[in-house]
Amino acid sequence: MNDWGCRTSNGFDINGFGQLKDGRGNICPVTIIMPKLAMMAKEKALKESEPFKEHLEGVMTDHFLDVLDQKVHKATIDYFFEILDQKIHEAKDTLIDRFEFICSQPPEAATFMYENGTMEGYIPEEGIRSALKHGTIVIGQLGLAETLQILIGCDHTEEKGMELAKKIESLFNKRCTEFKQEHKLNFGVYYSPAENLCYKAMQKFKEEYGVIKNISDKDFFTNSMHVPVWYKISPFEKIDIESQLTGYSNAGCITYVELDGGVKNNTKALETIVNYAMDHDIPYFAINVPNDTCMDCGFTGEFNDCCPVCGSKNIQQLRRITGYLSSDYRHFNKGKVEEVLMREKHK
Repeated sequence: MNDWGCRTSNGFDINGFGQLKDGRGNICPVTIIMPKLAMMAKEKALKESEPFKEHLEGVMTDHFLDVLDQKVHKATIDYFFEILDQKIHEAKDTLIDRFEFICSQPPEAATFMYENGTMEGYIPEEGIRSALKHGTIVIGQLGLAETLQILIGCDHTEEKGMELAKKIESLFNKRCTEFKQEHKLNFGVYYSPAENLCYKAMQKFKEEYGVIKNISDKDFFTNSMHVPVWYKISPFEKIDIESQLTGYSNAGCITYVELDGGVKNNTKALETIVNYAMDHDIPYFAINVPNDTCMDCGFTGEFNDCCPVCGSKNIQQLRRITGYLSSDYRHFNKGKVEEVLMREKHK
């Protein structure tokens, strides 16, 4: 469960290293599957409204139905925040248990981590806790876009969706700040990569709730707080949206834009996009440009299934799947492969 690289960000160390980045790492993450919580909240609100509907069946006017729907809508959101807060606290307890277990291991379990200074602060007589206490332990999240669809019928590409998204991310940030002070451990908000979880969580969701339009009509949940990959927007619009949320994460996030292969010869355009992201305080920004290589004749470009020069299907497809580049995205799970194929080029 350790994650030492990728999007990980090691924020201010409460245990003495301050802003030191080197020699620290993300010790252990736990990810909260938010769409499941949203469905739990919606079910609870609807169940509470049933006796009222039954009592007034046949005499309820459209006005009363509208008022009741509004009450159910408000109750759903209220219950969601109650459940989310509970799960954030449970995640904290899980992380502390895991951290204590890791710290109970003998240094011999991974001597290279301490002998070559990979982890700073190791004091032999104090055990490996002396080094691990400087790392981060993080609470991650999955499926913000789908969560908002369940709660209010739109996602954070719309104003009311963004308003609710900020309240959700603010709760994550507030609780992690409190946990950090209370437990003197570097709790942080993490926008999880969820390479496998995006698919596994969706399969479990479908088994329980079936296929729901805009929510479970695919094989993956949207990564953390990202804009859904199939939206046809410009790279600047994507940056505008996601940059409003990246500041809530102090333990790791990524924003990327998807471009076609032709842009690799337009360095001015690439520079403009990068500068725009930096101007919007994107802490970790990536530009995805597909790169296919024919393993028989060596031709490179974007051609996906078959080499346009020699016709070979023996090709390597370099793609960024989450934070990492992969030599062949087709080796990932079904959900992640579908996500890559659904990605719209941002123009």
